[in-house]
Amino acid sequence: MRQFFKFFTASCLGTIIGLGLLVLILFLVAGSLASQFESKVSHVPNSVLELKFDLIVPEKTNNINNAPFELTDKKYIGIYDYVGMIKQAAEDKNVKGIFLTPELNTMSTSEISIIRRALEEFKASGKFIYAYGKYMSQNAYYLSSVADSVFINPYGMVEFRGLSANITYFKKMLDNLQIDVDVFYAGQFKSATEPFRATSMSDANRLQVREYIEDQFDIMLQDLSKSRGLSIEKMRALANDWAGFNLDSSVAQGLIDGIRYDDEITALLKRKTGIENTEELKMINDQGYYTSVYKKFDFKSKDKVALVFLEGEIILGDEEAGVITDENYVKILDKIRKDDNVKSVVLRINSPGGSVLASENILRAIKNIQDDGKPVVVSMGRYAASGGYYIACFADSIFAQPGTLTGSIGVFSLIPNFGRFLDNKIGITFDTVNTTKSSGYFTGVHTLSEEEKQLMQTSVDKIYTEFVSKVAEGRSMDYESVHKVAQGRVWTGRKAQEIGLVDHLGYTEDALACAARMASLESYRIDEYPKVKDPLIRLMEEITGENTMVKGYIREELGPWYNTFQKVQDLRTMEGPQARLPFILEE
Repeated sequence: MRQFFKFFTASCLGTIIGLGLLVLILFLVAGSLASQFESKVSHVPNSVLELKFDLIVPEKTNNINNAPFELTDKKYIGIYDYVGMIKQAAEDKNVKGIFLTPELNTMSTSEISIIRRALEEFKASGKFIYAYGKYMSQNAYYLSSVADSVFINPYGMVEFRGLSANITYFKKMLDNLQIDVDVFYAGQFKSATEPFRATSMSDANRLQVREYIEDQFDIMLQDLSKSRGLSIEKMRALANDWAGFNLDSSVAQGLIDGIRYDDEITALLKRKTGIENTEELKMINDQGYYTSVYKKFDFKSKDKVALVFLEGEIILGDEEAGVITDENYVKILDKIRKDDNVKSVVLRINSPGGSVLASENILRAIKNIQDDGKPVVVSMGRYAASGGYYIACFADSIFAQPGTLTGSIGVFSLIPNFGRFLDNKIGITFDTVNTTKSSGYFTGVHTLSEEEKQLMQTSVDKIYTEFVSKVAEGRSMDYESVHKVAQGRVWTGRKAQEIGLVDHLGYTEDALACAARMASLESYRIDEYPKVKDPLIRLMEEITGENTMVKGYIREELGPWYNTFQKVQDLRTMEGPQARLPFILEE
């Protein structure tokens, strides 16, 4: 009995301590959120909206694996909401102009082009835009160039010098570690496996990468030429000579408009908003505008167009922010199919691809929606390639941005062999007894036999044939026509339109308008998916979910090197054949 009371008391004490810690965390969260709420910038007449874009910018707000234990109401504002905020600011009588300070811009050129269009519409309303930076990366300059004037700090510079693609190769590292990787792929241009089987680009990959970045740079030059009033040839020459390295030359040649200190920019903004120099500048940042002012939803209409954001790699599994998991998205799409108020669907795809099986599961759920008579329209973002194109190919209409990276219709499998590494580096060996010839196949520690290699290549070839056949059916093309432009090759959006892989060049709002027309809707409201969880709920999940916490920490610590780390992780975690982009362009 004494032992019973001993353990009972210990158990109660542990429960009380646990509850106490939970209450403490809740108080900390509540206090932090209350503090954040009280500190929001007031929205008053003659305000200037400051846009920094210094955090990760997903397609949909907060749809990321963010760092754990963030006891704030900080939002990772998505591109779609940035566009909405800029449009609202154009009609907001209290906002006199926009101040761009994108020194740490993390978006790609395709994503920036979306924000630029919204800013051009803002300027058309008669309000001003000024841009300023101590240092401007190339993408920050691309965004800033839409402003009425672009200014740089006297000790800064502009990194405008053209696009390049750097691909990381792991072959020598794997050789040094004595790790063998057997590679199976279908498609002449399917070069996603090259980092594991070569030390430099193949001729085919170099050709497609060069064509892609040249087309992407041409799109950028067209926009810059229009904004800066210089010829495309002149802009290319300024990039070639890195004119932005010398600020005096940058001003003289029209790359920027002036060199200013911070206080001079503040004085300029005060004059533009009509307040005295002795008064405080009325600035509201993007976080303050989003939480205090931005009116995101309109519930006037009963009819809905579902806007589904599919961003990140396509993987097998259940709900996880920042990636496309088949189980989660099949549930989402099935819910949309059963909602009688949803009349049509727009899929906003921003994915380099991933698992073939997961892609197939999602495509089937999409086709089920269409079979129920609801139109499905695709809007492609930064990329909708390989598995990302797989889930798009049956849409009733496909929109791509001019610089979207799409195509990459190909398949590959990687099978690592750690046998030599474990034997020679660690001293672990293996021996096997099999009941049949195939029972010991694909162990990951033995060299593949010719039969194993033939099985894998046959499987990859079969999936490639099915992939091409699906695209042919979905796009109403014959097999040979698709095969000719497939082969794992990537295309920009405007090239993809020329070869029949997409229907129109356009953006999310164009796809929404198309989906509404297809459903004969005169008025509708937009219903967004996935539903991003409340920060407090996500915090509780992070406390109990070690994997999410670790991912958040790693992303936060590695910063721009996270993609390289993730590529190595992919080798360990890939399940089944993959339909992935052959490279990730760091812009």
